[in-house]
Amino acid sequence: MALQAQPNPAHYALAELARRKKGFLTLSQNADGLSQRAQHPSSQIRLLHGSLFDVKCTSFYCNYVEQNFTDPIVPALAIPKGVPQPAPLGTAESGADATDSLSNAMEAATAAKELDISDDRIEIPELDPTDLPQCPKCGDGLLRPGVVWFGEMLPSQTMSDINEWIKNSEKVDLILVIGTSSKVYPAAGYVDEARAKGARVAVINLDRADTPGGMYGLQKGDWFFEGDAGVILPEILKGEIGDISDRAHNRQ
Repeated sequence: MALQAQPNPAHYALAELARRKKGFLTLSQNADGLSQRAQHPSSQIRLLHGSLFDVKCTSFYCNYVEQNFTDPIVPALAIPKGVPQPAPLGTAESGADATDSLSNAMEAATAAKELDISDDRIEIPELDPTDLPQCPKCGDGLLRPGVVWFGEMLPSQTMSDINEWIKNSEKVDLILVIGTSSKVYPAAGYVDEARAKGARVAVINLDRADTPGGMYGLQKGDWFFEGDAGVILPEILKGEIGDISDRAHNRQ
């Protein structure tokens, strides 16, 4: 699904802002790779929750990491597809009906959709460990997505980079809080850290219910923009990045 998705104008707007403002840094909780595909400068983005397309070894002692866009990463991990069965021949009223039933089933098999494997009624085939993606470096560990799963620590180098950036910034002019409920820490705490450096806050969100007295703690002089970030962000940044509508459309 992430591979089929396309960056929206908000991704392109932030990428353009980063290119024009060398002191700008994006902190992203997204793992979908869309910012990178919008050519956001890699030196000006920090992925707090990792990336689906960074594949790493599960072994504690192995540091193997690669970018991998193969889907599925190995054939055994393909999501099962549902294939409708033809109506029993005994129910067909004629030979033509039976032929149509078989023909329709063959067409359905070609266009079979992936099953919802989150549904516990869907049977998932058992796999042999040898069918799973093996680490090419150590040979002992399996490969896994380079994302932060529940219960795992956030990437230490990323967190260190962010803390150093904040510490070394004499002043922060503005923090944009885009499309997040700001309930997940430590990301949610960066609003207060930016404020301590003098920043004003601009929130772009579909739902005002997430705002103060909610999580953002908006204060006098801050801004709240209610709506789709893909529409709002390019518009409010137009004075700094120009009109990106044509560029974003052409890149998609």
